[in-house]
Amino acid sequence: MTDAGSRIAAAIDLDQPRQGITLAGESMPSAITLLGLDLRSECRLTDHWVRGDDVTAVYESADARHLRTTAMWRLHPSDGATRAWELIASSQTSLLQSDSVLAVVSEIDATDIVWGTCRDGAMHWHTDPSSDATCVLLGRSRATGSGDASVLVAAHPGDARRMTVRRDGTRVVVECWLFSTALEKGVLLRSRVLAAVGPAADATRWAGDLAAKFAASPPMLTT
Repeated sequence: MTDAGSRIAAAIDLDQPRQGITLAGESMPSAITLLGLDLRSECRLTDHWVRGDDVTAVYESADARHLRTTAMWRLHPSDGATRAWELIASSQTSLLQSDSVLAVVSEIDATDIVWGTCRDGAMHWHTDPSSDATCVLLGRSRATGSGDASVLVAAHPGDARRMTVRRDGTRVVVECWLFSTALEKGVLLRSRVLAAVGPAADATRWAGDLAAKFAASPPMLTT
């Protein structure tokens, strides 16, 4: 997948689902990976297709969970200053009952982290981690001189189990954990995570608007 409408080059290697969307561009000093799918085990690609702005792939886990997960990476509507994508993930199993938990992973070189909590339809930002936060905004300090882009990662508040942020060297790893309930045969669980890249200037404004609109959208239906 490539994004012809932007100076940001976006690509997906379907054989490496944990890498998700890999971004590179003039405003980014190092590669950013967004919306990777971590099934917590080895997995194999069983099917894939492209339709419009959607790239869809089906994976089967290699462990005892017999988890079959469909990942749809979709270009999300945004203004000209930002580029945004969604990962819509759905899982099912052939077992009578199985562990459904998986993670959506994003990684970026970042020095600055702020957490966002949605209240009364608006996003409120704070520097301390919070279990109520549904999004994070990552950037690099202007003192580093290392690029002028900021990255938003947002889990839908109606879908997310929890969000964790950890440092791995110079990289910041954001994990959005999905599906907190046991998965039964015949049930399809569905959830989604949003990621966006935009200018460092006024980042809390554009990221707050985008995350608040995403939070206000109805949650995905589980069948």
